[in-house]
Amino acid sequence: MKRAFSKYLFFCLFLTVSSGLSAQTTSFKSAFDTLSIQEQFDFLYKRSNTYEQYKVMSISGYMDLKANLIDSVSMYQQDANSHIQEINTLKENLIATNTQIEKLEKELNDTKNSKDSMSLLGIEVSKASYNAIMWGLIIGLAVVALVLFSLYKRGHQVVKETKTRLGEVQEDLESLRKNALVREQKLARELMDYKLKHKPNR
Repeated sequence: MKRAFSKYLFFCLFLTVSSGLSAQTTSFKSAFDTLSIQEQFDFLYKRSNTYEQYKVMSISGYMDLKANLIDSVSMYQQDANSHIQEINTLKENLIATNTQIEKLEKELNDTKNSKDSMSLLGIEVSKASYNAIMWGLIIGLAVVALVLFSLYKRGHQVVKETKTRLGEVQEDLESLRKNALVREQKLARELMDYKLKHKPNR
């Protein structure tokens, strides 16, 4: 009888412990689903039994916490890998963008240089230098044109004066020639008269 009572008491105790463990396992899982990692550690610590200076925790609670930690670490690892991949993609995009910016800056500088410079006899010179050279040439040509015009005008005046003097000289020569002809005719007549006057009579 006493032995049967002991068996019954042990069976009741086993059912109680089993139901407690089942309820505790259920409570761990349900609690861990809504708590952070730090709160899960605190929850497991509070639900663990104390033995002298040690804490005796539930194996199911430990396994649930371990599984949650592994899941969290895996999730964080995946997030980290995803972020690392995003960072690498952003770095590649940044490098490509910087390369494109450098290319555009070079093209812009080339465009500015080509706009600010001009080719003169196959030599690239700045627009200011080109303008200075062109204006220098224009002013030089204008000066040369003025000099040539003044020389032409002076030469024309000299030619005109020379023609006038030549005409005067020709008139003088013509007058001298006429005078010389008259004098020659006069001398010829005088000579003829002299010959006739001194001709001996036969």
